[in-house]
Amino acid sequence: MGDHVPTTNFSASWTQVDHTTDPSFYSSLLDATRAQLLEQARRDPAAVFGPLNLRAGLRVLDVGCGTGDYLRTMAPLVAPGDAVGIDLSATLIAHAQQRSAPDHTNVSFRVGDAYELPFPDASFDRVIATQVLLHLDDPWRAVAEMRRILAPAGRLSIGEWDWDSTCLAVTDRELGRRFTHLLCDRMRNGLIVRELPWRLVRHGFASVEVNPQVRLSRDLDATFDWLIKPVTQEFVRAGAFTPDQGDGLLDDLRDRAGRDRYFLARTYYSIIATVD
Repeated sequence: MGDHVPTTNFSASWTQVDHTTDPSFYSSLLDATRAQLLEQARRDPAAVFGPLNLRAGLRVLDVGCGTGDYLRTMAPLVAPGDAVGIDLSATLIAHAQQRSAPDHTNVSFRVGDAYELPFPDASFDRVIATQVLLHLDDPWRAVAEMRRILAPAGRLSIGEWDWDSTCLAVTDRELGRRFTHLLCDRMRNGLIVRELPWRLVRHGFASVEVNPQVRLSRDLDATFDWLIKPVTQEFVRAGAFTPDQGDGLLDDLRDRAGRDRYFLARTYYSIIATVD
């Protein structure tokens, strides 16, 4: 166990899920943090996935698909077209396969690497990468691969948070600022969304549309349980926070929530890039 990556070390663990202290942590994290959006997508998938212009017969690839919930929601919109999910983690792919019903005949999942996508050129009409590039050592190599497998008139959908614009109300302002800056700096590519528009053009995409969406939390929610708490524990483990500072931050946030003073705002960017 000593050679395993701590689950709280988000900068390293997402590309090594199968070699962490608790691989099942990541499926639970995805379930908790994506529940609200998934419920919305299930109620009205055409609206949620509207920018992708999904229709029957299109071939869709989800890179870094995790447990495959987004892909299974999209699959009926493109049937009988193939909906394929790929992820570096065998653990997450196993969860994705277990959750797929027998009637999902156009859905499939496989273990694979974003740097070397195991598909021919121009083999997909739509490619999705949700909070994937953030974790990669060489995200532009992965972008080049996604561009390679897109067919003419194909669309790439990328979703990422801008981690340095996280706005968290903390009574100790300096501690709060330290937390949000450390949160960004400990991510492998915490500012990548700021580079994506021009980089995508350089990689041969004809048009790039950027849609920012502010997500606001006024009470303790999945983000507190699955992001703020484990990240604070990681800061303490790594020596960036003292134990008292870690406990103090979490206690303060709980106290603020109990007095209706909790405030967390984050900006999520949905980017659609189109091939000629």
